[in-house]
Amino acid sequence: LLKNPNITENERKRYIEILEKKSHRLKTLIEDLFEVSKMSSGNVELKKERIDLTQLLQQAIGEHKEAFEKANLDLRVMLPNEPLYAYVDGQKWWRVIDNLIVNALKYSLKGTRVYITLKKVDSVAELAVKNIANYELGDNVEELTERFKRADESRHTEGSGLGLAIAQSIVDMHNGKLRISVDGDLFKVVVTVTAE
Repeated sequence: LLKNPNITENERKRYIEILEKKSHRLKTLIEDLFEVSKMSSGNVELKKERIDLTQLLQQAIGEHKEAFEKANLDLRVMLPNEPLYAYVDGQKWWRVIDNLIVNALKYSLKGTRVYITLKKVDSVAELAVKNIANYELGDNVEELTERFKRADESRHTEGSGLGLAIAQSIVDMHNGKLRISVDGDLFKVVVTVTAE
């Protein structure tokens, strides 16, 4: 289309914008696919340290607070008053938290509340993210952590469809658990890892 000498300058600009957008999406997809396949092969080294999960979560929420306001979502956060430590790879655990927050940001029904809770339950740290989905979720919860699976097959968002699969892989590498539950339009993800 760009090679066509008969198109207008405005059309040319529009086509270039589309190319730029699609190439950015492809780059994201390739990076995420590379990351998830590396983790699946067990070819990833964890650099575990004693990390304050409360502080890590506060930082991640802080990065997205403005985006939640712009999206007309009421963010409700419940954190422990004291540090909650776990031996995790800080960079990778950040990715888990970020993926879950971005997931809620992208797929929540506008004008609803999103709940993010971190607490210690016995010997584990438990992170829960709950939101009302802006699309019909269906019954097969297991499918949501599959690669490229999107609960709403028709949606055209910038994501790669790998966010929950990546989070699942990272949590598994830490011997933690990631559970998804659906109750009508209520979507809930609970991540647990051994607390120190």
